[in-house]
Amino acid sequence: MTFSEILNILLGGGLLAIVVGVITLKATVRKANAEAEKAKADAEGVRITNTENATRILVENIVKPLKEELNATREDLQATKREMASTKREMQRLRKAVESASNCPHSDGCPVLRKLRDNQKDSDGADSDGADQSDLRHGNVRNKNDPKGSGAVEQGGDRNPRRQPP
Repeated sequence: MTFSEILNILLGGGLLAIVVGVITLKATVRKANAEAEKAKADAEGVRITNTENATRILVENIVKPLKEELNATREDLQATKREMASTKREMQRLRKAVESASNCPHSDGCPVLRKLRDNQKDSDGADSDGADQSDLRHGNVRNKNDPKGSGAVEQGGDRNPRRQPP
């Protein structure tokens, strides 16, 4: 065997081994890349699933209760608005009644109008003494000549000539 035959065997087989190794390596790299792409796709699928689960939990635990609370608050608001409108109508009726009470033939001795006038005079909004309310409801009129209010009252009086309630 000559030197050239030995080199030919070594280099020929080695070259073939290198070519086979490169081809095998390329196949291995392709397979690894395919597995990496598959792993990325699986990770993306898990991320999407987690996002969907988080969204579902958020909706169930936060959004739905907030919607229910909002609807309840809206219903309460509507009820309050209805109540305010009703109160406003009642106040208007009362205001009209009080304004028309001055035209009543019994307005001079009317205990309700007197009480309203007394309340208007009080700048601090405190009611005048409530002791005379029971007397007025029973047809008793305070004696105006008794400035200390010792309790002397006149039964009936001439302020109500028809004996009708004020």
